[in-house]
Amino acid sequence: MIPDMGWCSLKPRPTRMRIVGLIALAVIVLGCSADGAVVGMRQPVLAVSAAEDIRDDVPADAPEDEGLDSRALIGLTEWIRDHRVPIFSFLISRNGRLVYELYTSSLTREHAHYQMSATKSVVSALVGVAIDRGLISGPNASITEALPRRLFASDEDVARFRPVTVRHVLGMSALDAPDPPRVTTPEAVARHMRFRTAPNRLAFALQQPLLVTPGRAFQYNDVTPMLAIGLIQYTSGRTALEFAEESLFRPMRFRNYEWMHQDRSGLDLGGFGLRLRPIDMQKFGVLYLNGGMWRGTPLISRGWVERSFSPWIRSRTEARDLDYGWFWWTYDGRSGWSAHVAIGWKGQRIAVLPRQKLVVTMTGCIEDGSESVVFNDLIDRFVIPAVRGDRPRRGDPVIQSRLIALLDELRTGASRVDAKLESRMVPSIAPKDRRMPFNSRP
Repeated sequence: MIPDMGWCSLKPRPTRMRIVGLIALAVIVLGCSADGAVVGMRQPVLAVSAAEDIRDDVPADAPEDEGLDSRALIGLTEWIRDHRVPIFSFLISRNGRLVYELYTSSLTREHAHYQMSATKSVVSALVGVAIDRGLISGPNASITEALPRRLFASDEDVARFRPVTVRHVLGMSALDAPDPPRVTTPEAVARHMRFRTAPNRLAFALQQPLLVTPGRAFQYNDVTPMLAIGLIQYTSGRTALEFAEESLFRPMRFRNYEWMHQDRSGLDLGGFGLRLRPIDMQKFGVLYLNGGMWRGTPLISRGWVERSFSPWIRSRTEARDLDYGWFWWTYDGRSGWSAHVAIGWKGQRIAVLPRQKLVVTMTGCIEDGSESVVFNDLIDRFVIPAVRGDRPRRGDPVIQSRLIALLDELRTGASRVDAKLESRMVPSIAPKDRRMPFNSRP
C-alpha cells in the first residue's frame, strides 16, 4: 500500500482510488527544467512515479475519494479550455488532500508564480509567528515598541506613530498613502516611485501621514505592509524570507520560492514580490484550514489564524458587512459559500472555505479587471456543485479518465503566457532577482 503522507490526519483511503489520484497527477505533472521561459514553448511530458510524487509531500486522491464529483470538475476544465482566460493554474484540495491540479501553457508543478498582493497574507502569518515566539508583544502593541528609534525622522514622528498598533497595520487602517494601481493621480504615482527607490522603505513609510482615525478608517495600499515587514525583520534580525524559510517554508517543504524587490537595506517588500509554486500556495491554505497545524505540528497558533480570518473592518464605506481581517479578505458567494481569501492582482488567489473543507488556488494574468468575477464564478458554478458529501463516493473510471485527458489537453495546449508579459509575471523555475543581506544593527 502507498504510505499515507497526508497534510492532515485522515482515515485510510481505498487503495484503488488513491492510485487513480496519483496516476492523474503522474499524467499532468511535467518534467522539470532549469529554464524559466515558457512563452510559446512546449516541453516534453515525463512520467512521474507515485513515489516521486509522495516525496513532494503532496498526497493525492481521486475527487470521489473526498466526496467530490468528477463530472463537475470536467465542466470546470472545459470552461477554462473554451474561454481562453489567461489562467496559469487552478488547484483544489479537500480535507487537505489534492483532488484537482490544472496547469496551462506547458507549465509544471515546479514553476513559481508571482503572487502579487497574496504576499500580504504570508506577511500576516509571519507576524503571527513573531508574536507566538514573543518577538512582538501582541496585536495591540504599538509599533513604536518594536521598531528602532533611528528609523523615525523625529521625536514628533515617534509620538505620531505611538497610537498605531500591529492590529491597525494588518487591517490596512494606518497610513494615508494612496498608490497605483488603485489611485493614479500624479501625487500617488510620484509617491510610489519614491517608495520603490527608497534605500529603506520602512523609514519612508514612517514619514507618511496617518489616516485621521486609525482603527476605523480603511485604506488599502502597498506602503502600510512595510510596517509589518519592519516588525518581522527588526525583531528577528533576519529578512522576512529567512524568517519564513525557518518557520514555514522548510517545515512544509516549499521549493523554488523567491521574494523579489528587496530595498538596499535588505528589507523585503511587504505588499507584493513573493513567488510560490501553486502546490505550495495550496499547502499554505491547508495550514490555515487546519488552524495553523501542519502534519501534527503547530506552525502558527490557532488563535492567530482565527483572528486573522475574522473581518473587523469594511474595505468600502458603502459596504454593509465587514470583510477585511489581518491581510485576509472574506468573500461570500452566490451559492452560499464563505471563503477567507489571499488576493493578488490579476488573478492570484488562495481561498480557504472552512465549511466545505476546501482550499482553492488560482494563478494567472487577467488584466481586464475581471479576475474576482472569474474566480468567484468558477467556485459558484463548478467547485461548490462538485461537493456531494463528506464520504467517499464510487468513481466512474470512464469519467475519471476523461478528466485526466482534459487536464493533459489544457497543460499541453497553446500558451496563455503572453509574449509581451512583464518578466515578473512569467512563471519560472529559476529565480529572477538577487538577494540582499539584512543588518538590523545601526
